[in-house]
Amino acid sequence: MRASAAPRVHLFVCANRREGSPLGPGCADRGEAVYDALKREVSRRRLVADVWVTKTHCLGICPKGGATVARYGGAQGLGTEVATAILSEVDAADAGAILDHALAAAGRDETPRASEKSSLDWATLEGELAAIEELQKNKVFALARRLKPGLTAEDIQNPHDFPELDDPDWHYADGILTGIQSVTSAMRALRKRRDEPNDRGGE
Repeated sequence: MRASAAPRVHLFVCANRREGSPLGPGCADRGEAVYDALKREVSRRRLVADVWVTKTHCLGICPKGGATVARYGGAQGLGTEVATAILSEVDAADAGAILDHALAAAGRDETPRASEKSSLDWATLEGELAAIEELQKNKVFALARRLKPGLTAEDIQNPHDFPELDDPDWHYADGILTGIQSVTSAMRALRKRRDEPNDRGGE
């Protein structure tokens, strides 16, 4: 695993579209408008290297108006804290304010020293992954219960028993959860391999 360069701010804009879904139509055109407005504002300010804007699928919050935007700011690589926020009911006119707040939040984060950047803090990384996994589990569970109220966490372990869960957005969210869990397992295996020489040396 290798840390890559990260922007000061990364914005994810929901532009998800649903046709005839009980979850609603998604952010759709409203999200497209917000995405375009943010891209224009970033370009106008010449912040292309500092601020990334990415169009994405459902972020778990479906506002009645506007769109949902997830903000990640101040990332400096693995093992660092990331200031996050999820904004709902965002309109295209909010693009400038979103950038102002996001850059201000990112600017408050301390830049790690070179020695901190080069070291891999396993405990911090595991903690971050555990938090991300828990958030995604909650999202998968919430989406499932919106499709079929009353489902339990145990029920969604067997999605084929519930036709209501044959929904592309739910499968997408569940797939992300599976990916997070796979990364966590791979990271723990890597840590174990790295620690084994030290363990044998102490025998």
